[in-house]
Amino acid sequence: ERVSVINRVMKMGMKDRVKLAMKGDREARNILIRDPNRIVSQAVVQNPRITEQEMEKIAAMRSISEDILRSIANDRQWARSYAIVHNLARNPRTPIANVLSILSRLHLRDLNALSKNKNVSDAVRRQALRLSQARTGK
Repeated sequence: ERVSVINRVMKMGMKDRVKLAMKGDREARNILIRDPNRIVSQAVVQNPRITEQEMEKIAAMRSISEDILRSIANDRQWARSYAIVHNLARNPRTPIANVLSILSRLHLRDLNALSKNKNVSDAVRRQALRLSQARTGK
């Protein structure tokens, strides 16, 4: 079953992949989010049936393009979820401007962990350290 979905997607044209991304089921979305074409992966994010759990996984993926992560960070519906925001902050591919605006919403424990995380950029680490020190009063 799964192999047939992957084979079907591989044989599809660009237009059909975008349609499937907008209307497909969870399995099709999981395959198409990794599509090298940004339009297809953007269509997956805009799928009305995508769940919060799926979006958490997408926000944590390191193979997703920056444009997709930026659109997730700027979307009000997804920015309400702490888990999604936290995954975006930890993802090294998330644009720095988006991460810096997210940091103020993170819990102290997560800020401390982020300030020690070598995977994120230097600017993000420094800002997380500043915020955590300001909150603890140091």
